[in-house]
Amino acid sequence: MSLIKKIFIGYLICFAIGTALLCSFYLPSTDIVKITGSEVKRVDNDGPISAENPADGPTRDVYYIYTIDKNKNIMVYRNEDTGWNFPWYFKFNSADIQAQAQSANDANQITRVVHYGWRFNMVHLFKNIISIKPVDGFDASGFSFYTMMKILGWVIWFVLIAIQAVLPSVITSWRDRKDLKRPDGSIVE
Repeated sequence: MSLIKKIFIGYLICFAIGTALLCSFYLPSTDIVKITGSEVKRVDNDGPISAENPADGPTRDVYYIYTIDKNKNIMVYRNEDTGWNFPWYFKFNSADIQAQAQSANDANQITRVVHYGWRFNMVHLFKNIISIKPVDGFDASGFSFYTMMKILGWVIWFVLIAIQAVLPSVITSWRDRKDLKRPDGSIVE
């Protein structure tokens, strides 16, 4: 295998992994959970403000929602507006979602939480909630707009990978075909 093909295959693998990670992070997912609590914390760029981490720049309030799933796994979600910024969920209702979460906690209700992002404990990275809807139980399932967005995102990912894989050979074939033209315009067969 030539060096150019190895470089292209390496590029294709890196592109596939990179776009898969972006799709995994930014496309919405759903969890069926029971909300166990919520709170508001003042944070800056370094995380929650405390005695060990004093405020050293602009600060903002971030809502946190604590949940437990049917397998007794605990998850903490962040509830913060995205506003007009990327990712474009145009979420301006974090206070309303926090009120819904508190209401679901008081009613001991099972909810469907739609979120994006990952949870990494070491770097204080939390999944951000997009919406909360009450459901009948932990086994509740259903097809929603966010499920459709997730599926559409993965279809787009596969199409991008296919284009990345096929486009260089199409361009090469077109260039080779162009080079086979005779001076009179006919093509060498």
